Amino acid sequence: MSSKKKTKALLLGTILILAGLLRFSGLGWGEGHYFHPDENNMAQAVLALDKTGRPDFYAYGQLPLFLALFSARSGSLFSLVRHSNQLDFSKAIFFLRFWSASAGTISVLLVYLLGRKLVNIQGGIIAAAITAFLPGLIQAGHFGTTESLLTFFYLAIAYCSLKIYQEIKLINFIASGLFLGLALATKISAGLFFLLPLAAVSLNLKKEGGLIKNRIVGLVLLSLLALTITLVFSPFLIINFSQSLSTLKYEIAVAKGKIIPFYTRQFLTTAPFWFHIKKILPFLLGWPAFIVSIRGIIGFIQEKKGRSLWLVVLFPSLIFFLYQGQLFAKWTRFLVPITPIFSLLFAQATSKISKPLQYIVVIISCLPGVFFFDLVYNQSDTRYQFSSWAKENLPQASIILSESGNVVNLPIDADRQIINFDFYQLEEEGNLDLLCQHLKMVDYIIVPSRRVFANHPSSSFPATANYYQKLFSDQLGFSLIKIFSPNSRYYWANYYYRKSELEAEETWTVFDHPTIRLYQKTIPFSTKDYQNILSQ
Repeated sequence: MSSKKKTKALLLGTILILAGLLRFSGLGWGEGHYFHPDENNMAQAVLALDKTGRPDFYAYGQLPLFLALFSARSGSLFSLVRHSNQLDFSKAIFFLRFWSASAGTISVLLVYLLGRKLVNIQGGIIAAAITAFLPGLIQAGHFGTTESLLTFFYLAIAYCSLKIYQEIKLINFIASGLFLGLALATKISAGLFFLLPLAAVSLNLKKEGGLIKNRIVGLVLLSLLALTITLVFSPFLIINFSQSLSTLKYEIAVAKGKIIPFYTRQFLTTAPFWFHIKKILPFLLGWPAFIVSIRGIIGFIQEKKGRSLWLVVLFPSLIFFLYQGQLFAKWTRFLVPITPIFSLLFAQATSKISKPLQYIVVIISCLPGVFFFDLVYNQSDTRYQFSSWAKENLPQASIILSESGNVVNLPIDADRQIINFDFYQLEEEGNLDLLCQHLKMVDYIIVPSRRVFANHPSSSFPATANYYQKLFSDQLGFSLIKIFSPNSRYYWANYYYRKSELEAEETWTVFDHPTIRLYQKTIPFSTKDYQNILSQ
């Protein structure tokens, strides 16, 4: 191996090690309190699968559950993870996160392989480096959910699809079918991933012409294999077909806005596509990588050489974005699987600039990921910080008003009484009077995240918006005394967080690093006074 190749290999190995550190470090975030709703649901499903043989949860497939269960059982052989003989909730959470971190780390290698084919070896290394430091993928790697696995499968299918485009071989279709089946066994919406091999076959036909028999046979084999793998690793799609179908219909109705539960209210006044461009992609990628990758799209349009090879990946990714973008529910997680494609566009955009400038642009674009990791996973969870502070500083027998609707309420010791009021129901008759009674009783008010106050515009939720406006302006007789938010040794990290907390889609900050605001009663009002204030 030449010295140049050794240098490239060493650089790639370093990138993979850094990617692993950024995903596995801080994997126990939350201090034993598990705040992510999907993660909680999946961990409960792992426990149910262990005890009853049925997951009792059908929003996703069973592959991640089987992986976590198998790992937990295997891990019991080692003292490092042997907590008890019986599978518990913490262990289920740990192994769900373990597989997310693993898939996220291996995805960086797949991006390198894709970049090497689409740009060159240097482009592959640049794309891998950017992917390793993307804030959205670092976050997804710390969640015991499906996003990291889906990203890995999407990239694997993309790589196999490039092979199909270059050469119609049975093995390439088999590999694509295998990964597509595993993706479908993770989440049924991964059916969109079929667009990748379909695009490869279509573009290959245009390139080579000739009979389409082999291509059709390949796609049929791919589809049959994918279906078989799906049923093997997610068997309850058929075993509990009625429940699976009912859940699927419900999730589709929520995604399309036909059903609007409390947790989708943030999308009531949002515009398709613009919401993603303004409130999701800049935070998933970090602003520097986002801007440079947009330049990569322009470069692709202008460039003619190798365009068909790029289209194998870009065209399905565009369809994926257009489908997700037009949905009513616009969660950050919906775009995570195609996030690494922006790293490839980044590599394309920087492929023709001088190496010194290239290094500077790459380093600057990696900084948001460093800042994000340091803010969130390199320190205690803000909710745990609040709990420790409250134990030392709030008087015993204090009465505290908080918000319900969270998966886990803020951890507070038993000497202090918490009233968890459902502000999602404040518009309902009688609830405003009940709130006024609570306000008279309590000594403190906690706003545990931006989830309620930022998602209830006065046009649709006048009572809720009015309450928070009066609270924040001290008109309720409560004054802000403490804010718990992620803090870093880096000034720009703190700036980055303050910028993102209210501007990004709520799940970017709510689940793993919310800002907590604590208000203390300074002017005691009567129940009638509160009614008068809140009726204005």
